[in-house]
Amino acid sequence: MSSTDLTLDEQDIHFLLKDWLNVSRLSQYDSFKDFDQETIEMLVEEGLRFATDVVAPSRTESDRHGCRMEDGRVVTPECMKEPYRKGYELGWAALNASPEYGGQGAPASVGLAVNEGINAGNPGLSAHFALTIGAARLVESFGSEELKAKYIERMNRGEFNGTMCLSEPHAGSDVGAGLTTAEDAGDGTYRIKGTKSWISNGDTDLAENSIHAVLARIKGAPEGTGGLSLFLIPHTLVEEDGKLGAWNDVTVASIENKMGLHSSPTAVLKFGENDHCRGWLLGEENRGMSCMFQMMNEARIGTALIGLANGSAAYQNALSYARERVQGTHISKIREPGTPRVAIIEHPAVRYNLMQMKGKVEGMRALLYATANILDDLECLDQEDPLYEDSRMLLDILTPLCKGWCTETGIDVVRTAIQVLGGVGYTKDFPLEQMYRDIRVSAIYEGTTDIQALDLVGRKMTLQNGALFQSLMGRFSSNLEKNRENPQLQAAYQQWEKQCETVYEMAMASKEVVEDRGIEGVALYATPFLKFLATVAAAGFLLEQAVIAVSKLDQLIAEKAVKDSDLEAFLENNPEARFFNNKRITAQNFVDTIVPEAEALLAGAKSRNYGALDINF
Repeated sequence: MSSTDLTLDEQDIHFLLKDWLNVSRLSQYDSFKDFDQETIEMLVEEGLRFATDVVAPSRTESDRHGCRMEDGRVVTPECMKEPYRKGYELGWAALNASPEYGGQGAPASVGLAVNEGINAGNPGLSAHFALTIGAARLVESFGSEELKAKYIERMNRGEFNGTMCLSEPHAGSDVGAGLTTAEDAGDGTYRIKGTKSWISNGDTDLAENSIHAVLARIKGAPEGTGGLSLFLIPHTLVEEDGKLGAWNDVTVASIENKMGLHSSPTAVLKFGENDHCRGWLLGEENRGMSCMFQMMNEARIGTALIGLANGSAAYQNALSYARERVQGTHISKIREPGTPRVAIIEHPAVRYNLMQMKGKVEGMRALLYATANILDDLECLDQEDPLYEDSRMLLDILTPLCKGWCTETGIDVVRTAIQVLGGVGYTKDFPLEQMYRDIRVSAIYEGTTDIQALDLVGRKMTLQNGALFQSLMGRFSSNLEKNRENPQLQAAYQQWEKQCETVYEMAMASKEVVEDRGIEGVALYATPFLKFLATVAAAGFLLEQAVIAVSKLDQLIAEKAVKDSDLEAFLENNPEARFFNNKRITAQNFVDTIVPEAEALLAGAKSRNYGALDINF
């Protein structure tokens, strides 16, 4: 391990995929029949090695050089070219893409594991991969056979890159206020005119062509999101024989001068300035927003991964530094003359920070991997199966929790990691200052944390008379019923049960708040509620893991015939035993310290304090 190089927690990743989620069980279904345990382990090991050996070396240099405009096009850092090429050549960039169009068709949970490494290595490169595959899937879901044949495989090979174009300069997150127009040209295409902003990878020289998924309003369509349609718009037209043709009147007006994530250009794009931009309809007219939600929800999980990947990498850097940095004496011997200095990992304050970071990282990983595994279940289950609907509802309510909580928590973990390093953490000699700049935008991308919270309380909590929320509470109840009597985790489960009850009570109290102060009274504390619900969900998943871990530890102790008097030394010297025991400690610490921290944010909601609504700023 190193305090400057990328270290990935492969042991925890393998534990989640094999022992907790049992992803290899998916091989019984046709969708994933080739992904047995051996194949999954090989893919994850090789994918994470690609991340550390090929991707990670590009991170610092790509940040220092950044992207620039040259002759109206974006020039990316030279160090990005080889990792980009190898990502597609070796299949990592299209790991989850459809085999029909050149992808490997791996389960989402396996792809998430590999992408955790790639994102930690260089989140800008990860964005290139993720957005292109997401746009290709839009074409696969909603495009004509002609569009599928012309674009998808070349996108999955990295020859073309993909984007999603929602925001406009005047509208921001209010997508329904967009002014970009589409006019039927009478030949199967539409004439597009308008400006889109904040477009990640809106142009790049890493690929031959950029394929934009653009929301626009067909002339005469209703106002708001209900009148938006979705169009495929290439930067350069593709002829029938596959060769690149004429420029399609798509102009890169500028790229943003950003705080971080300099390896991923964020562009302002102009469509149809010369009135000859052509677009092809994806899906039905006026159904663009519902189509785009497919890519948006994928992007929300991908953005949440920025929080996990960078938070985990920062924790590993801080842990290594704390082990190697010698400073001060142990607090218990501070008054004894001649006491030797110790590594800072011996100091209680540092250990507290490391413990909180470890718990939050594993909580984020649990929440995200559980959500990805639900995506896998949905791919395999028949839609008539009752489990399908329950899984779909769980996915819908967990998505804003992943996006909102993992991004905010990842930022907090990187901040804490800098604190552990002290002054050197603030310098460019260590990777954390760049991580902090790179990760910060994750809480803004794909709908800010507050927007995710409004989606949670305004839509997900009320849909189908609260069925989505009840589905999540059902998952909590099942966990409690199965495991609450576990002797090594009984105290943790008792604490968590109270926290689940608080979640339910706060959700039910929202009806009274609406009667008291209207919907704005609920919206006022939507973000604290999201953070609390997400930590309770993460705690439940960590406890499920802890149940497995303590059982495996007991088996290991029995197999090795470890005596009680030798247990402490065994836990210290046996890496597997130490890992299992730490799982229990981490879960207990999470429910005792991290969930209450989130619950405290709801103090104002519990006391019905509406000061933020009443004050005259």
